[in-house]
Amino acid sequence: MSRAAEHHNSRAWALGALLLLVILAWWQWPEPAAPGRSAGVSDDSDVALQEAPPDTEMLAKTGHGEALQVSNEPSALDQFRERTRYPASTRKINENSFDLLNPGARHENRQALPGPDNPDLAWQVLFTADRFFVTGDEPILISLQLWNRGEAVLPESVSLQAEAVGPGDRHAPVMLAARSDGKAKTTVFEPNKHWPEYLGRVRVGAKFSARDLKPQSGELDFFFTGKERVPAHFTGTFRDFMAGGDLLIEVGLDVHRDGIFRIDGNLFDRAGKPFGWARFEGPLAQGNAVAALRYYGLLFHDAEAQAPFTLRNLHGYRMRPGDVPDREHIPQLATDYQTGGNYSLQGFRSQENHSPRRQRMIEMYEDAERRGVKLTRPENPGDG
Repeated sequence: MSRAAEHHNSRAWALGALLLLVILAWWQWPEPAAPGRSAGVSDDSDVALQEAPPDTEMLAKTGHGEALQVSNEPSALDQFRERTRYPASTRKINENSFDLLNPGARHENRQALPGPDNPDLAWQVLFTADRFFVTGDEPILISLQLWNRGEAVLPESVSLQAEAVGPGDRHAPVMLAARSDGKAKTTVFEPNKHWPEYLGRVRVGAKFSARDLKPQSGELDFFFTGKERVPAHFTGTFRDFMAGGDLLIEVGLDVHRDGIFRIDGNLFDRAGKPFGWARFEGPLAQGNAVAALRYYGLLFHDAEAQAPFTLRNLHGYRMRPGDVPDREHIPQLATDYQTGGNYSLQGFRSQENHSPRRQRMIEMYEDAERRGVKLTRPENPGDG
């Protein structure tokens, strides 16, 4: 290879790498609700099953120093344009947006029991709970189910214990009473009765067996915000109005500790279909406060959404940057809110988001394409 060719390829690789680093540094996307930790189950050696590592898409380069193109169509620029049609505080959703529609949902599935006494994977277990986040005096329902060759088997000799495992003062473990519903062993646990001042993870350990099954053990975690650590409550007061071609819904809160808050909510159309997500992030002072959720106007055109609209799944937390844990949860509002305004599609803006930041990113993509630098496709970029 000539020195000129070497120099050209070196410049192309350097530009590609720089663009990728800048793009990754600028991209943002609303964090999903934390899923439940899969319950590890072991035989009496107490060695937990290891979860398979997640599939990751690696950035790579060809022998000539160019970044690999993951897909031919559409281009990285086209994908970036499509995924930044709205500001980062707004997102289009549908019935398949599971995590946003079910904040704090768990994701445990049946898993085979480990150990030499189950060589043909005949035994399966599901150790789970009804959600991941528990706040204040809310209860959590925990269940343990067994199957042998597909047939449900009631666990025997079940022992359940809850333990606070977060940082800070130690708390005494709590023994939980297991009850049978005919197919599973369950327990309803109210951690606030034992640790009202606690903030962090709670781990529930289980020991159990069954006929022809040696003693087993498992564990699951959930995140608990004790009543004394709850930073705010939703008051159930709302106001909705148009502003700049967007729909704003003001959410009332009673703030106990001021700080930076994140508040999320999903919007449903007249037919009951979810189509929009929005997030407020900003400071709230102690006392009566308002968090405004802004639903970008283009959302309504893209979904052809008809009023009245319904706000559901309202939830949020106070951020604790640099601390562990890094958040204090607000009890989720159980009721929905239906907008009262007479909104029509013509009143909502139909233009794409054209912030200066998005335009700079588009120009960088266009410059890379002119120079022949191939970029990997963007993953969940956002724009503010």
